[in-house]
Order: sequence, then structure tokens, then C-alpha cells
Amino acid sequence: MPCSWPENNPESLEDLCMKVAVKNIHSFAEKLHSGYRLKEGISLQHPSLCDKLFQSMYEEYPNDLAWLSIFKDTSFTRLNRVDLSWRSLEADSLNFACGHPVRELNLSHCNLDEGHVRIINKLGGTLLSLIIGDAFELIKNLIGKVDLMDCDLAPKLDGKDENKFGLDYIFKCPNLRKLVIRDALFEDSDDQNDPSSGHSVLAAILCPLKNLTYLDLSSCVIDLEFMDCLEELENLLSLDLSCISIENLQEALKNICKAKKLRHLDLSGTEENPCYHNNPEQCVKYMVENLPHLTSLDISGTNLASFKMQAEKRDCCIPGLEGKQLEFLGLLDCPDSPCERADIPAKRVTGSHTEAQILLALRLYKDKEHLLTSALNHLFQMLRYEEVHDQCQALESTVAGMKHNWKNKQVQISGSAALFYILKGVNREKVTQLQRRRVIWILLDAMEEHRLDKTVLRNVLLNFCSMNLPENMTFCHRRMTKNLMEVVASETQEEFIQRLGIILLNCIACQVDGEEKLTFGELGAIEAMLKIIKRKLALEQCDENMEVAWSMMWNITDETAENCRRFIDNDGLELFKRCLKKFPNNEELLRNMMGLMGNIAEVKELRKQLMRGDFLIMFWQLMESEKDGIEVSYNAVGIFSHITADGNEAWTVILPTRAQVMMRMIKAIERWPLDSKRNINYRSFGPILNLLKTSTPAAQYWAVWALCNLTRVYPERYCRLLKSEGGLELLETLEANPRVLLEVQKLARTVIEQVLAGLQKKNSPQEQHQIDESSDD
Repeated sequence: MPCSWPENNPESLEDLCMKVAVKNIHSFAEKLHSGYRLKEGISLQHPSLCDKLFQSMYEEYPNDLAWLSIFKDTSFTRLNRVDLSWRSLEADSLNFACGHPVRELNLSHCNLDEGHVRIINKLGGTLLSLIIGDAFELIKNLIGKVDLMDCDLAPKLDGKDENKFGLDYIFKCPNLRKLVIRDALFEDSDDQNDPSSGHSVLAAILCPLKNLTYLDLSSCVIDLEFMDCLEELENLLSLDLSCISIENLQEALKNICKAKKLRHLDLSGTEENPCYHNNPEQCVKYMVENLPHLTSLDISGTNLASFKMQAEKRDCCIPGLEGKQLEFLGLLDCPDSPCERADIPAKRVTGSHTEAQILLALRLYKDKEHLLTSALNHLFQMLRYEEVHDQCQALESTVAGMKHNWKNKQVQISGSAALFYILKGVNREKVTQLQRRRVIWILLDAMEEHRLDKTVLRNVLLNFCSMNLPENMTFCHRRMTKNLMEVVASETQEEFIQRLGIILLNCIACQVDGEEKLTFGELGAIEAMLKIIKRKLALEQCDENMEVAWSMMWNITDETAENCRRFIDNDGLELFKRCLKKFPNNEELLRNMMGLMGNIAEVKELRKQLMRGDFLIMFWQLMESEKDGIEVSYNAVGIFSHITADGNEAWTVILPTRAQVMMRMIKAIERWPLDSKRNINYRSFGPILNLLKTSTPAAQYWAVWALCNLTRVYPERYCRLLKSEGGLELLETLEANPRVLLEVQKLARTVIEQVLAGLQKKNSPQEQHQIDESSDD
């Protein structure tokens, strides 16, 4: 039965407070020469709160571990779980954990050495779980260098068998229940008497851990035929030997099956490197007969479920499991597709045949990159045809798998491809805001880690396009903008990827204000767009990339003088001239370029840059343009409105004269239909309202016409905005002024009436009833 989508609730108050705290570390900790210290009076003794703060700090500061010193003082902090995976840290940096009752320690991919092991042993009294992924270098250092360890190397004399492994211990963690050591090479030296051979080191790791119930040695190189130390693990319940090369499984099973209490055994391989064993049926049968408590078996990516003769009639569809009913059986990527067989003797099965098999594989194989990638690929194929019913579980499991394997390119490619079909599918409206945030964050991780891979970039950007980004990215605006900027600024970027990046940047730029527009400028958006335009001019191409580049600059210069200045300082005006000359008939391009010029004209200290004969002649000619409806002409008149409003003394060009320009402005305005639909979005009427206060008739005419047009065609959007910015009072003053043009007075009265009518309609009982109904929905 599909799990229901969660309620679209905001984050908890605790989570929000935690995010604010970690972003403002100085609010609760003092900066010292060697790191940080909690401020006086602050205590983090509550274990769950302390663990949560630690995890939040870990995620917020991936490249700076100075914050670890906050947890040095165990009288004010208390940690149970420490996860520092994927962080390169010196052994001394781990000392902060000493004194804490740490129960779970994850040091995967941390470049460990014997110094770290010594500190782990200081935690040994409380440690229940230890994870060391990518342990190749650590084990390599231990083999042949055990004299550096705090181990007892002297052989015991009480009995011959007790010292057969050469070492007493490596990890002094007597209460350890779970041990994960992945990707290590336990290779014996040529000297069989060497007490620090790979076999001896592994034995020295395992044998003292009498309470161990869970052991994961996946992807390690081990000679299982000689791994008799498994017999010492009397309480072992779960053993993961996935992706271990086993030349003779029948011999290896003799040692594996000495762990008599085993309930779960994982012998899985991968689709790319499947494990083929001789006599698979006998191997499975031997396991079943010699592991009486076995209820869970994973043989994915192996031939252990293959029939010797397909035509032979069988009592059980999995050879060797006759008479056995398992709780779980892993069959993903097995030859002969056993996951498609009827009556599989297990309650839960991973495979590629059904949705349930695939979703279970996604949940269980988070630590198995190749099997996870395979499951994601199968999910992707199902989603393409909308055959996945439990898309909520598919989304959650995909995000979890991508987050856990953020460095694996294939996981990111397959995961992002599957996400695309969920986010644009029939359930897209059910995806909650918190889920969208997690998706965006994971996709940004993929984008940053695999910035040179075109498939990753393409998938990530297509996912962003399927979401309503501006509504979902206030929490990561700067990070998102920075990453998109890197995509569009690259001169070697694929055309399609660059186009997606520009479109997304423009989409964001349309919706942001103030500081966020400045962020675009600070991150080099103007320079990047101008670089794109230069390249297109050199190729004599006017395509979507060029058009959107101008559109984006139009958006981020709106009422943002600093970005307008950046445009001018980087030869933007010259590029405007060149584009206008090269592509005079492209309506989309003309509208975008003229919109940007209009923004520059609104900045008083920059208007003098437009007071040049060549520019004024261009704007003069464009006032008569009928391209793109009235938009080009409207923007040209708007530019002149701001320039002429500065008065005669600011007009430094001989031709055309200011009087000639104002006359032509009025004629152009008289030609425009008042009910013209517009391709423009005003967030503020400030610059237009300022023109109403001037004594320049043509500028007043353009400003009042613009207000009249917008409040007539889009009353629901602009009536309230005009009233809130004090526009009605200005219009009343204008209407009552006998020195103002009669046409301006009439338009001012029309605007006032339109606004009052629009506001009255907005607040009518019928309209209010409609609002209430929509709110209830």
C-alpha cells in the first residue's frame, strides 16, 4: 500500500532555531585562537540537542572544523553520536570526543591512521557502533606497522590456540555491537610468520569484539578460506560480505557458517562485476543447513539463484531453498531474472520486476553504490511510463540515496533522472515544501561535486526547470545563483546546458528584490551576460541565449543602481549599440534591451551616460517603432521622460533639441491604445511617480498614461500597489494643477476612478466570498 504524502507543514521551531544558531555561531560561542568556546551560562548537556547541533554544524561548515572545539568541554556538552564522514581531520582533532559517552562513531573517508585508532580506543568503553569506510590506507598502515599501536604484541602462554593470530587487539572496544570496515586490503605478506600480516590484523580487529552482532566487510579483499576468526564472534547476527571476491565459495562457507547465530548474510555482487560461483545450488543448500537461524539472505548480482537446467521441474523456484521461508531475499541483478519467478520463498524481495522490489532495493542499498544505481535506473524506467504508485516513497528513498552517495557520479545521474519524472509528474503538487528544499539541496551538492560532468549538469538543471524555483529557494539563493553563474560563464559549456542556466537565472531574477538583485551583481552576473552577448555578436547569432541574457540584465538592474553601473563600466552601452545595429528587427531583443536602457535612465547620476548624440538619435527613431506592439516605443519614450525631466540645463546635445524630443514623445503617446496588453512587471511605481512631480509636460504625460494603462488592463495587480505608494494623492494634485496639460488632467482623473473601482471590487462581499473559498482549498 503506497504511503501517503506528508502534510505540507513548515519546519519545526526547533529546526528553525538550530539553523539560525549554526549560521550565527558567535551568538553562543566565543572565538579563540585555537577554535571556539561556549559562552558563559550556555549548556548543551541534553544529548539529543547536542547531537543535533553537532550534525547541523557538520553540514553547515564542510571545510572548516574549528567548531569542533565547542564540544571539548564535557561539563557543558554531551555527545552520543559523532559523524565526521568525508572530513579530513588530524588525529588530534578527534580528541574533542574523549570524555563524551559516544555510542556511535562514523569516520568513513577520513584518511585515518594509527593516531586515530588510539583515540577511538579512548572511547572504547561506551562505543557501540564504529563505521570506517574506505579503510584501504588505514589497514595498509597497520599491516607491518603494528608496533606503532597500543596493542599487546606479546604472545599469550596459557594455550597454543590463544595466540594464533599474533595480536591481542587493535580496537579496544569491548562493548562494540556494530563494526563496518569497507574497501580495505587484508593482504598477507610473504613472511608467513609475520604477526602483522593481513590475516593477523583482521583477526586482531575482530577476535576481541565478543559482543559484535553486526559486521560489514563489504568490498574488502580477504582470503575467506582462512578466515577462521569468524568462529570467535559468537554473538554475530549479521554479516555483510558484499563485493568480496570469493574464488571458492564452498570452502569459504565452511568458515562463514561457523558464525552459527547468523540471521542475515550478504554475499551480493554487482551487475557490472557479478559473482559467479561453482555449484550455486549446493552453496545455498549448505548455508541453509548450517545456519539454522538464517532469515535474511542477499545474493543480488550473483548466480546463486540460477538453475543448472532451466527445464527441470522444481519444488522451489530458488534452488537450494527448498523447505525454507525467508523474511528477506536479495535478487537484484541476478542472471536468469529470479526476481520474476512465482512463489519466491521470502516475504520481502529486492529485484527489478515490481515496484515493491525496486523501492525496497532503494531503501536497503544506500551503502551499495552499484546496486543503488541499478535500482535507480529501474525506477527511472518505471517512472517514464507513470507506473510507480508510491512516488512519495520513491522520492524519499532517492533523495536519501543521493545524499549518502553524493560523490558517486552514477548515483547522481540516475537519481536526478528519476527525480525529474516525480517532480513533473501527476503528483508534483503533492510534493511538500520541505521535500522540495531537500531535493534542491541535494541537486546543488551534485552540481558542485560533478561540475564538469555534462550529464549531471543537464539532469540537475532540468530538475530545477520542473520546479517553481523562486518560491522554493530563499534558503539557498546565493548558493543557487553562484552555481548557475558558473554554468553560464563557462566558455566551453554545452549550448543546451548554458541555455538552461540562463533561463533559470532569469526566472530567479524576475522574482527577487533589493539585496538579492545585488547578489547577482556581486557574483558577476552582468559580466557573464555581456560575455555571452559578445560571443553571439562575434558569431552573428541572435538566439534565445542572447535574448535571455538581455532579459536577465533588464531584471537585475531594475531599481538597482549598482548593477546599472556595472553594466556601463563593462562596455554594456557599446554592446547595446552593436546589437541594435546588427539585429534591428528582432522584437524580443529590442524589448529586452530597451527595458534595460529604461532602468539606466531612472538612475540620475547615470543618465548623463545616455546624453550622447548617437544614443539620442537611436531612441528618437525607436519612439516611432511599432515592433512588439507598443513596448519598444513605450520604453524609448520612458527613457526620454527621465532625461527631459532633468531640465534644460542637463540637455547638452545640440540635435535633437529637447523641445523636438518632447513634441515627438507626445505624438507617440497619443498613438498608443490605452487598453494595450503589456510585457512588463512593475514591482514599484516609485520612478514613475517621481515623474508626476516634475514640471516637464511630456514626462508627466508618459507617467500618467503608464499608470492609466496598467490599472485598466491589470487592476488586480496594480490598483492596490498604486494606492499603497501614495499615487492617488499625487494624481489628485496633478489633476487640480491648471498648468498641467489637459490630456494629463483627464488621464489622472481616469486613473483615480479606475483605482477606486478596482479596490471596491476587490473588497466586495462576492469577491471576499471567492477569496475565502480559495483560502479554504
